[in-house]
Amino acid sequence: MIHEVLSDLAGVVSVVPYVEWGRRFRGPEPLAATLRRRGAKSIARDARRRRVLRKLIVVVDAHLPGGPNCYRRALLEMGLDAGAAREPLNLGLRPHGGPKSGHAWLGPTEAGAEVYEVRFEI
Repeated sequence: MIHEVLSDLAGVVSVVPYVEWGRRFRGPEPLAATLRRRGAKSIARDARRRRVLRKLIVVVDAHLPGGPNCYRRALLEMGLDAGAAREPLNLGLRPHGGPKSGHAWLGPTEAGAEVYEVRFEI
């Protein structure tokens, strides 16, 4: 178990620079496509290992410049897990803009989830 966690942590840390560069210089579709290809080559974790991976991503994400970022977390997960690489990347936006005016997540929108005026699925 500890070997898996350390391996996953190393994977998260190794992908962060590319995700950060991509968030600044590439659009969501080409960046997602590249990370999907990378993620497709990774293992498809079971539900428990995927939860562990998400927790590691949250911890690393919280310590990056600019603080926590849902788009960064979704991209990291997509680039590190074959199951996540197959899920849609959702971007929800509110027209007023500013902090907390959007959200990014993987997978289908859950019933009762927050409503966004504009939603893109990549």
